[in-house]
Amino acid sequence: MLARLLARSPSGGLSAGGLALTLVLAVAGGSAWLLTPGRFTQRTPGDDALGTPALGNFKAPHDFDVSDPDATRELRDAAAAAELPVFDWDEGAAEEAAGRIRDAFRFARDSLAGARRGPGDVRTSSRSQRSAFEARMGVRVSDADLLELADGHFAEVLEAELVVLAAHGLSGKVVLDRWRLATARERGMVARTIRGGAPQGERTIVELGPVRSLEDARADVERAAAALPASIPAPQRAALEHLAVALTRPTLVFDPAETALRQRNAADRVKPVVVHVKGGEKIVGDGEVIDKRHLLVFRGIRQQVRGRDVVLVRFGAGTLVAVLMLLLWLHSQRNVPGSRPTRKDAVLFAVAMLASAGVAAAGLAVGDALHDRFPNVSQEAFFYLVPFAVGAAVIRSVLSAEVALLFAVGSGGLVGLIAANSLFFGLHATLTSVMASGLIARTRDRAGLFKVGAAVGALGSLLALATQLFTGRGFDHALAPVLAAAVAGGVLLPVFTVGILPLVEWTFGYLTDLKLLELANLNHPALKDLIVQAPGTYHHSVIMGSLVEAAAEAIGANPLLARVCAYYHDLGKIRNPLYFSENQRTESRHEGLAPSMSALIVKRHVTDGVELARHWRLPRAVAAAIPQHHGTRLVSFFWARAKQRGYEDGGEASALDDEVFRYAGPKPQTRETALVMIADACEASARSLPEASTERLRDLVQKRINEIFSEGQLDECELTLKDLKAIAGSMVRALEAVYHVRPEYPARSAGSAPEPAVPQLQLLTGERRRP
Repeated sequence: MLARLLARSPSGGLSAGGLALTLVLAVAGGSAWLLTPGRFTQRTPGDDALGTPALGNFKAPHDFDVSDPDATRELRDAAAAAELPVFDWDEGAAEEAAGRIRDAFRFARDSLAGARRGPGDVRTSSRSQRSAFEARMGVRVSDADLLELADGHFAEVLEAELVVLAAHGLSGKVVLDRWRLATARERGMVARTIRGGAPQGERTIVELGPVRSLEDARADVERAAAALPASIPAPQRAALEHLAVALTRPTLVFDPAETALRQRNAADRVKPVVVHVKGGEKIVGDGEVIDKRHLLVFRGIRQQVRGRDVVLVRFGAGTLVAVLMLLLWLHSQRNVPGSRPTRKDAVLFAVAMLASAGVAAAGLAVGDALHDRFPNVSQEAFFYLVPFAVGAAVIRSVLSAEVALLFAVGSGGLVGLIAANSLFFGLHATLTSVMASGLIARTRDRAGLFKVGAAVGALGSLLALATQLFTGRGFDHALAPVLAAAVAGGVLLPVFTVGILPLVEWTFGYLTDLKLLELANLNHPALKDLIVQAPGTYHHSVIMGSLVEAAAEAIGANPLLARVCAYYHDLGKIRNPLYFSENQRTESRHEGLAPSMSALIVKRHVTDGVELARHWRLPRAVAAAIPQHHGTRLVSFFWARAKQRGYEDGGEASALDDEVFRYAGPKPQTRETALVMIADACEASARSLPEASTERLRDLVQKRINEIFSEGQLDECELTLKDLKAIAGSMVRALEAVYHVRPEYPARSAGSAPEPAVPQLQLLTGERRRP
């Protein structure tokens, strides 16, 4: 068995610290592999699989985000298209034109007034004056029109009429082409007010109102020119018309650069579309046609795998687990005095931790498969079916409560990491493990295990309900399967525990309470042989069981282990039962034997007991009570007889070899075997008391304990003086219950009424007679 290998400590083997470090690294390495993303990831279809049926069910191995460029582009295009077109609206175009006209005509009149030549010379005026006039007008003027205006001396009447004509062309909204207004009429526009050639503000115009094209505006100018007063010569009216048409321009001008800039800004404000994929989420089912979204998620999975250095990921996961394990180990070493783990304890702890992580990972995989078969049931419901508390229950069955609590914390953290970093599953595993380890310690039969499972299931369902409410899902349709799965997970706890415990007992050599209960059954074959072959020894062992059980409860030892040790401590007396006083009905078989021979025969029951314990495959902790309950004490009766005979023969008592009369040991190594030694001495002595009064029993128990203590038999166990005082008190009370003084029933007097006639049986002959 592994326990025997771990018990050996050859030179050059691992020290306690080395073993702990090795186990921590082993657990960290195994957990790192289980925590590595993509450990169960299927080979994802490539882009060429678009439009083909999926060859199997595909689920996300873990939570991740993937950008959707197509959706992002669509949203950005929509945002750009939603931007209104930007137009520059020159509301003061007519006023501006009027100002230019007045300035140009004033300049022309001043030029004519200062000229010394006649009007005919105006036709040959310098090119600079012509250019200055055109610059003030803002348009080119033909020679003919300029001559006609000069003939009219640029009169103020002509100036006023030109201002009116220009206002006809520039008033309102004038556009270059009507087709640019198609979008603006549907959704509106952004109109930037232009004054003096610079933007002065903007506003959104939804109702455009009347809008003219440039051709319509110029046509309006021509109609207005036709209505000019007849007092103005026709050539001059034509010149005014030509200038007014030239001055007419679009007052509402589309700004493509500003519109494009605003569209780009609107598109840039749209954040990239990110698809959030939850671990375990179904991507595509078997036979479903793969579309662009499926390929997008598959590309995201591949990018996640390529974008991560698996070595670094595993190193990080292993570091997390290693730190967790190291902290648990250091805490147990420094802050849990009652926890003194052996090598096999450390190995079991590590194996159980790895097994818990493996079960969690397997539970996720199985849950995925079941979710595919039953898509109406949430995936977490299948995960709640996993009995996470089994590890803590097994640990508590063989180790201390403190170690089980540390295991519950560590395994819960691992489960949370494996379950897609789920805090809720980690808490669920931790709390159910704590409850299971606390309740299973008081279990005394296998039926009690199912009560523990029911309690754990109730707690699990409560935690699942609290999680459901905390996450805001409320009482939805998925709640009932989750609660049922949590209860079922608790019910599965005793099933797995009962199946695993025997394997742990056999592999590691542990002794559980359930195994002890089997050994405490008085129908055990070894005890049945004992009652047949050595009934007195059997009775003595049963009484001792009551004594040690009471004493163990008084000092906090294991009462069940102590009682079982008492039942089997004299198992070797089956071989030669009549050589022991409790089984003798006639004269002693030691009469006529030398004391040394008698001592050898009596000591033989220890080696015979060890052989029978091996034959019946008794656990080591129980079999250890057979040699240890005598320790290295003397076979006192025959030692005293040998000394007496030595004196009678005139020899020296000191010449006797006490090793012949001394048990080989070892001394009691545990508190339970020490209790068996004390109870054996006290019960045997109590039988010889002529009157078992409380005072005599108290003196006897105190005397026997003092003898054992003074001989140093308790040096190698952990009993304290306080424990010995408690043991003495419990032993006296237990012996009083067994050897209490009974009242003497009075004999029937001569004058009393005759007894009624009843049939009397001759039990030995079977004859029946009547008085």
